Amino acid sequence: MHQTKLIITFWALVFILQSCIIPFTPQIDPGDINKYVVSGQVTDFDKYQTVRISMASPVGNPEYVPVSGCAVRIFDDKGHEFAMNETEAGVYKGEIDSDYLLPGISFRLEIVASDGTVIESDYEQMNECPEVDKVYFLRKDIYSDKPYQGTKGIQFYLDLDGSDSKTRNFRWEAIETWEYHVEYPREWYYDGSVHHIDPPDYSRMVCWSTVLVKDIFTLSTANLTENKFEQLPLNYVDNHSDKLIYGYSLLVKQYALSEAAYYYWDQMKTNGFEQGGLYERQPLSITGNLYNKTDPSQKVLGYFSASCVK
Repeated sequence: MHQTKLIITFWALVFILQSCIIPFTPQIDPGDINKYVVSGQVTDFDKYQTVRISMASPVGNPEYVPVSGCAVRIFDDKGHEFAMNETEAGVYKGEIDSDYLLPGISFRLEIVASDGTVIESDYEQMNECPEVDKVYFLRKDIYSDKPYQGTKGIQFYLDLDGSDSKTRNFRWEAIETWEYHVEYPREWYYDGSVHHIDPPDYSRMVCWSTVLVKDIFTLSTANLTENKFEQLPLNYVDNHSDKLIYGYSLLVKQYALSEAAYYYWDQMKTNGFEQGGLYERQPLSITGNLYNKTDPSQKVLGYFSASCVK
């Protein structure tokens, strides 16, 4: 009898635990999906500027939906106009000579979609950017609560010295490149029929991969006594991958941001990389500097910025 009660209690507990798992499907207004997504910036790093235009997609079916056939122009506050051409679906590029890409000049973006929708941005001032002071790494091991289990790796850092600059808001992009070796030589290939290479081809066993680190790195020194900062954490590279076996390099781009652009990117960092716990703060509703002039009630996602780069 006692054993029967235990079995009944066990199955009741299993039923309760299973019944607690309920799929959650957010109810999203279809109008919230049909939004333009714009990303672009003017920098002095390259005279060819790029603007990407797409549409938001449903949460349950995320996909990239490029918008073609737009008329895209960039204006500066000196009366100059720069046309952008579509080089691939949703990607628009245009050339701006370096004589126009100077600190203190402001730029804005204008988009006219094929359906007549007009999207404009605020003016963004291009701020001067100090040189990158130092980029370096230190050995760092991360240990778990379980004994003898941990992760070994290296933590990259950056030092900022903007003593000679008035810019106080910054963002960084980290681009990593590492060498890796394929496990086997090229001995067979197929081009409609099978071919055997004899002797095996060892010439293509050494390869390199270059990837933009997805993390967002931002910093404001507005509340610091000096325009300096040491040991800003960048990316962490552990020994669970093959990145550190042969050779690893990190290229860092330093962007000088306006106060509004810094606020946007810092909120993006909070939403994307500082969430996850039950008691964490809720995701922020991020507003960029782009507006739908045809239908002001329809928000435009993204940000258009201007920055000097080092």
